[in-house]
Amino acid sequence: MRHRLLLVIGMLVTLVTQTFAQTTNTAPRFNTRFEGASLGKIMAVGENEFRCAVAGQYDERGRNRQVSWFYFRMENVAKRPLTLTFTELEGEYNDKPGSVSMDKTDQPVISYDQQNWSYQTNTAWNAETKELTLRFTSEQDTVWVALLVPYTHATLLKCLADIERSPHALVEVMGSTVQGRDLHVVTVTNPDIPAAQKKTVWLQARQHAWETGTSFTMEGALRWVISDDPAAKALRDKVIFKFTPMLDPDGCATGQVRFNANGYDVNRHWNKVDLQHKEFLKLMPEIWYAKKTILAHHAQHPIAVMINLHNTKTEYMDTQASDDASQAMFQKLFDNLQSQTLFDPTRKLGIRLVTSGDANSMYHDAKVPVALMELRTLSGPKLGRYTTHEDRLKYGAQLIRVMAETVVEK
Repeated sequence: MRHRLLLVIGMLVTLVTQTFAQTTNTAPRFNTRFEGASLGKIMAVGENEFRCAVAGQYDERGRNRQVSWFYFRMENVAKRPLTLTFTELEGEYNDKPGSVSMDKTDQPVISYDQQNWSYQTNTAWNAETKELTLRFTSEQDTVWVALLVPYTHATLLKCLADIERSPHALVEVMGSTVQGRDLHVVTVTNPDIPAAQKKTVWLQARQHAWETGTSFTMEGALRWVISDDPAAKALRDKVIFKFTPMLDPDGCATGQVRFNANGYDVNRHWNKVDLQHKEFLKLMPEIWYAKKTILAHHAQHPIAVMINLHNTKTEYMDTQASDDASQAMFQKLFDNLQSQTLFDPTRKLGIRLVTSGDANSMYHDAKVPVALMELRTLSGPKLGRYTTHEDRLKYGAQLIRVMAETVVEK
């Protein structure tokens, strides 16, 4: 009798253990152990319903919390009707609390292979709690979820490896980041024609890690200028193309938002970074090396036009250049882009005569004709739909071509 009782108890323990293990192994799991991933605390409120806090990032003073990036993987979710509510979205911008970077217009993207991404339209915005809810049923057991289509540091390195194979391209390291990652500068031109006979066109991207659209635009530009397209071949004879493709590789690799590993905004301190004082090299090496490289080239071969790429919910171009020639050139560029490319501005060319700390301040340092370009992350009238990463690759080729043609024709 006792033997039978022990046998029954043993069978019950085995059954409970197996049931618990099966439940544990098949419950949805969140994973952020990969490049570029980011997510805060997760709270389950149902079998397939979760509240997901967005991690955000603070500046060097513990201020200006930026909340505009999430990227994570879910496992054990095949055929599950998932409900994800993104919380803690309220942050601070330019020392003004209450900033909320997400709203009813945001449509997160999902992928089953990290290559093909699709916007999700089944979203709901709670204006009172400032929370974004996403609902979808996963087609496969593993799914990646992000605010925007990701573009990681590893993706850039693969791209640069391809670019470096071109006889027209030179990929160099101009310095390293706070965490020791390489900062690259790329030159594309016909090396057999003297530099003195050419214009210089400069394109810069990814000063803010969350702005992934700028990297797709950069890659599109890089791949076009080394191509066999007749226009690219002709322009390489007349133009020195310079690219600083990713100014915050630390943030891009670790899933950050806007600040370098020391907490400094990579687009807010250019006017303060003095190349004669090494403390800036320690605190903001990303700005220090880029500024040094740009100004050194400009001193030898004046830059004809430079664009700093960013992305937000609207699309526009601003410059601090105050001389008539530079303003006329930027207006011509603006008009050419609007008529010949996917550029779809929400307002006219902006002339900001008040000096700010972004990379545009190099105009005041050394008369570099530089402009900031914001690329829309949402739907616009020209496309009539949300912008895809394929659109951004296409636009990169268009942008660099029109930049070069505008100054060559000048």
